[in-house]
Amino acid sequence: MTTLLYLIGSIISSTIIVLVFKAYERFDIDNFQAIVINYLTCVVVGSLLIGDFPVEAGFTQKAWFPVALILGLMFISTFYAVALTVQKFGVAVAVVLQKMAIIISVVFAIWMYDESITTLKIIGIILALVAVILTNIPAKSEERKLQTWGLLALFVPAYVFFVSGAIESLLLYTERSLLAGEGSIRFTIFLFGTAAVIGLAFLIFNVIRGKNKIGGKHILAGIVLGVPNFFSIYFLLLVLGQGIDGSTIFPINNISIIVLAAALAWMIFKEKLSLINVGGVIVAVFSIILMAISA
Repeated sequence: MTTLLYLIGSIISSTIIVLVFKAYERFDIDNFQAIVINYLTCVVVGSLLIGDFPVEAGFTQKAWFPVALILGLMFISTFYAVALTVQKFGVAVAVVLQKMAIIISVVFAIWMYDESITTLKIIGIILALVAVILTNIPAKSEERKLQTWGLLALFVPAYVFFVSGAIESLLLYTERSLLAGEGSIRFTIFLFGTAAVIGLAFLIFNVIRGKNKIGGKHILAGIVLGVPNFFSIYFLLLVLGQGIDGSTIFPINNISIIVLAAALAWMIFKEKLSLINVGGVIVAVFSIILMAISA
């Protein structure tokens, strides 16, 4: 029951994140500024949970310290790319791209920890690749808008896909090989803190150059994003710490997020997809089901 509650918490938190990004577009929120505030919020939320200052003496000697630094950089860059993908391609497409990264994390789990591999799981991975291609084909109404992106229209979604997979793989490695069920919350706080420091440095530089102007609505937007963002990672680490195969957890987690986010985007934002995009989402869901039941 505990594992199920952690999993539900991760699914709900991750779904809220992409819906918040969609709302950013409607309320003209500065993505980068809000994302930086979001990571500062994550640090505050984590600190309140442990009731203590999260940085302990000798933390740089922790085995997870280098991984936290790398993940912090990956987090802030990927979050910005996800925000752009949500706003230019739509919620469902962005979620599918991000969650199809299980192709990478499942392969990593099988290779690194000798987890099971079956014919159904292989078929699921192949179908997932097809889904990524289908969901990237823009509707005709979006083609003109995407032309202004040039190569970014290809690079940004691809970056979301590959780096999201790398993040999941590193989280699995950290929980299984470095944390061993201990210290998840301090590790989570530190990686968010790393992302906050990196983002804050860029934000201050841009403010000095006059490229950004701090605004109250952007700060509020960052706070709203930060709470579910912290729990999406913290709950996922707790689930992985229960000893269940990563190649099982990632598919179940990701398919739930895809279905829930697509349904809520349709109900709340009246988001439309082309038939090809819908086909991509269906293939994506089917592929993840195959991988889940084959585990």
